[in-house]
Amino acid sequence: MIYDFKGKNVWVTGASSGIGMGLANQLAEKGATVFVSARNVDKLNENFADNASVTILSGDLTSADVNKKIAAQIKASAGGLDCVIFNAGTAEYVDVYNFSAAPFERMIEANYFSMVRGIEAAMPLIKESKNAYLVGMSSSVSWQGLPSGQAYSASKAAIRNLFQGLKIELAPKDIAVSWICPGFVKTPLTDKNTFDMPFRVSIEEATDTIVKHLEKQTTEIHFPKRFTYFLKIVSYLPAGLAAKILSKTVPESSL
Repeated sequence: MIYDFKGKNVWVTGASSGIGMGLANQLAEKGATVFVSARNVDKLNENFADNASVTILSGDLTSADVNKKIAAQIKASAGGLDCVIFNAGTAEYVDVYNFSAAPFERMIEANYFSMVRGIEAAMPLIKESKNAYLVGMSSSVSWQGLPSGQAYSASKAAIRNLFQGLKIELAPKDIAVSWICPGFVKTPLTDKNTFDMPFRVSIEEATDTIVKHLEKQTTEIHFPKRFTYFLKIVSYLPAGLAAKILSKTVPESSL
């Protein structure tokens, strides 16, 4: 059955740029009433101020109180909530030779706990919907830890694990659950990367792919397949062999 976004109340987090912005715009075009959140209210206003189908509810989503406030504002404005796309997050890389716990703490807080707190705030509304749908943004690196990306990969693996469990337990309550595991997408976040990003796709291609699969309620959405299937296959290999293959991605300057 196709999930029709027309007439649905949808909350998209991390909508100030990139995939979140693209998804909010596409879902509004499909007839959804969209609520967008991010810390950067100026960017949200720049993106959506002229879109009557989008309501801006900005705030720091690492805060449990902010998430609960936004959920209350959605209920007051729309009467309920059908779908949440938890997209907010960031990326940070690790220098293992100058190891610090700090980037791990920041990644878990920004990527994982912001989502957990969002689910806590949204669930009372979601479970009242007849078209309930929870979606989380993970990453293709959730299948396999990569050099320099240990903190980011760990946070994204935690998200994937969380949503796998949610899907099983919420299915009897008719609450659909999906998670998204993209490869490299050309966003302001990946523009900062200094390493090769094979098969990087545009925001438009990414959002088109995601929306198509959200309408099908695909459980695990991953793309581009040329990259994501490679990582999937590597993750199934014996751990020593996988590490040997991926060691070729480490720059010689860091060895």
